[in-house]
Amino acid sequence: MISDKNIFAHELVGLHAIIEDSLDRPLTGLSGTIVLETKNMISIKTTRGTKRISKSVARKIRLDLPSGSCFIDGSSLKGRPEDRVTLPH
Repeated sequence: MISDKNIFAHELVGLHAIIEDSLDRPLTGLSGTIVLETKNMISIKTTRGTKRISKSVARKIRLDLPSGSCFIDGSSLKGRPEDRVTLPH
């Protein structure tokens, strides 16, 4: 089961996310469902369309998990998602 302890070993697509802090101030407070994750970007589907966000710009992302919420730094997600699954954190 996905939790804050093993979040890096799981797929993020489908999770609800809120950008709590960002170097790009207009992105702060953006919320929606993660629909795509690439090496350097995440795409979040919002009520106003899909927004692409650089992982290095998002300093604090809240992810809503079945077991509760967790906060992560977007730069800790940098790299290909399939490679992140195999790396110990």
